[in-house]
Amino acid sequence: MPEPSNRDIEVALAYHQATKHSYTSVRRDAHFLDWSNRPLPYKIYPGAGTLPLPRDFGLSAVPTLQALRPRSGSDASVLDIESLTRLLFCAGGLTKRANVGGEDYHFRAAASAGALYPVEFYLIAGEIEGVEPGLYHFLAADLKLHGLRRGDWRPYLADSAPPGNQLRHARAILIMTSIFWRSTWKYRARAYRYCFWDTGMILANLLAAANADALDTVVTTAFRDRSIEELLEIDGDREGVACLVTLGQTRADSGQSPVLARMELESIPLSAEEVVYEDLVKVHRASRLATGDEVLHQRSIELGSQPDISSTAVKISTRDDDDSLGLGETILRRGSTRVFSREPITGEELAAIMATAYPAASGTFGQSTETYLIVNAVEGLAPGTYHYRRQTGTFEPLKAGDFRAEGGYLCLEQPLGADCSALIIYM
Repeated sequence: MPEPSNRDIEVALAYHQATKHSYTSVRRDAHFLDWSNRPLPYKIYPGAGTLPLPRDFGLSAVPTLQALRPRSGSDASVLDIESLTRLLFCAGGLTKRANVGGEDYHFRAAASAGALYPVEFYLIAGEIEGVEPGLYHFLAADLKLHGLRRGDWRPYLADSAPPGNQLRHARAILIMTSIFWRSTWKYRARAYRYCFWDTGMILANLLAAANADALDTVVTTAFRDRSIEELLEIDGDREGVACLVTLGQTRADSGQSPVLARMELESIPLSAEEVVYEDLVKVHRASRLATGDEVLHQRSIELGSQPDISSTAVKISTRDDDDSLGLGETILRRGSTRVFSREPITGEELAAIMATAYPAASGTFGQSTETYLIVNAVEGLAPGTYHYRRQTGTFEPLKAGDFRAEGGYLCLEQPLGADCSALIIYM
């Protein structure tokens, strides 16, 4: 398959069209799960040395809404192994096990489409008390770090990203990837969308947990993919890099990284057979950045400005931050439901959800989505469709009326889209 260019947006448009759902597509294109070929939910390196993480770490009691808002104050002076464990647990730790229909499911701190968990965590340890500098893989199943490379790899990552990045002076860096087969097993080529959804869910938890611990973070999405793939020894087709996240900052110079050599470590296969979906492989290849010029161009992209605020826009005050549960308790209690009561929520509750859904994270990416809502039962907002403007926290009415039936249809004709108080739509 030829290597497409990142600037060839036709590849992305073609993928979007090919993986759209419609009334006919969900009926004519049945897909049955091969349970005998279900992928393992964990990536395991049998030959890697291990570092057990402490199991007596505490979870943050900072109110969740406060943890989701921008923090004032300086960065924490240290990052130790207990703080690191708390961050990893909140991002992707194992929270409970259940047997559903004869199948074992391991549920984690952040939600995942189909409970398939395609996202993997690699840690670049620089200055972490109790952790030797090196490249590690985090395995949630046993709460351990598995050592892959010794040495300080922060300079190597810094050279793969735009000039002036903060990777070289980070105390640690998390690299998040997606193993596509874990999701394509169920969702086929459309799984590429869900991998980024899962990554976003994890980032929400991770950034909130870091904020609660007074750790500065920067999310980097502009980098030369191949350099990082070579560091992790992944192929970029079956497992691709999504983002880098710095944890804390230090003034110390991290020097030079070791010479890159083969790790001589292999992970065990996820399934007896993996099915490759060419549409997914093609769009991911097109999204990769190959040169320094492409990285710089990606960082410089500016999205168009929004139109003036409508005179009919509604502004609702949010709930007080102290009214929310502690962050740790919220993460442990988090879960999905498919049954909604059709009871209304308050406008303040919806406003708080929307205001904290866009954390003020530093990074090399712009806000590329627009948010729309179908409001069914929200006190202070008439039923109808709205555009949410995150810069001002306002709800702009688009069309008044009862759209429960349309909401259910959009959710693949499932009752949850009709029964919920509000349906949030990202475009």
